[in-house]
Amino acid sequence: MSLARFTVSFVAAVVAVTILSVTAQSQSYPQRPITFIIPFAAGGGTDVIARMLQDDIRRELGQPIIIDNRPGANGAIGSGIAARAVPDGYNLMLTASSTFSLNPNLMKNIQYDQLNDFVPVAFVVRAPWMMVVNEKSGFKSVADLVKAAKDRPGALTVGYWQSNVLITSEVFQQAAGVQILKVPYKSVVEAVNDLLAQRIDTLFVDIQAVRSHVEAGTLRYLAATTAKRVSVAPDIPTLTESGYPSVVTDASVILFAPSKTPRPIIERLNEAMVKVVTNSAVAREKLIGIGHEPTTMTLPEIDTFVRSELARWAEMINKAGLQKE
Repeated sequence: MSLARFTVSFVAAVVAVTILSVTAQSQSYPQRPITFIIPFAAGGGTDVIARMLQDDIRRELGQPIIIDNRPGANGAIGSGIAARAVPDGYNLMLTASSTFSLNPNLMKNIQYDQLNDFVPVAFVVRAPWMMVVNEKSGFKSVADLVKAAKDRPGALTVGYWQSNVLITSEVFQQAAGVQILKVPYKSVVEAVNDLLAQRIDTLFVDIQAVRSHVEAGTLRYLAATTAKRVSVAPDIPTLTESGYPSVVTDASVILFAPSKTPRPIIERLNEAMVKVVTNSAVAREKLIGIGHEPTTMTLPEIDTFVRSELARWAEMINKAGLQKE
């Protein structure tokens, strides 16, 4: 046999063995616990969603789900860790819009490339942001807050801990023609605590992080950032209804895997997550109960969505006059 023919045969054999190995691995997947990296602090919206679905996903896949919180830098630190994880289906990232559609448009030196380092696995929910104030603030409506901000430019404060909250604040200020001082936090828990203590004036925050405080009468919703009113707070107007149609900034929560994760494993995970989100009454009730909209998409649809969100948020960021830092 000639050297050329031997080389071709050898390469073909290696490829065949590799395909068989990946196929066998995928068919037996999973065989051990799966880690969900959450690039935000414990207690935040994405973390709560992961823990709500943890048992349902375990039952569907037959393996425990380990939650690994890696907060910091608007989710960029945890995303960088997830991008470098072994692409074997045992290292996944559950994250919100801030890491996959905003950070790439806002940060110059993030340690991941969203489109090249990750592959979408499953869409989980769409989540509204609510504009919230302290009950003692005296603000009964968005109009009240806007008036105060115009009377005292730069005196009011708004907290943020991730990029989509920051952009929502910027887009709102531009639409309303006001200046509100932005205060950074490491986590939503810290921001809510300062709102409760009246150290800041307002927040754009996910419902589950403040719902108990609203029900207890210590915080008040002013508006939702969604196109339509949210089901768990139907009496609360949207910012569109309040006169600011450009402020539609609801978040999405999506499960990603490192880009070289075998396709059969991605498909297995997508199938399992769709079953959990659509067929598990317990999971759906939990998600709806915190004001989220359980959502599923095919793998191509999720990929298209992520790319379109990158473009949509780039436009909003440009209109807000923000530059990459």
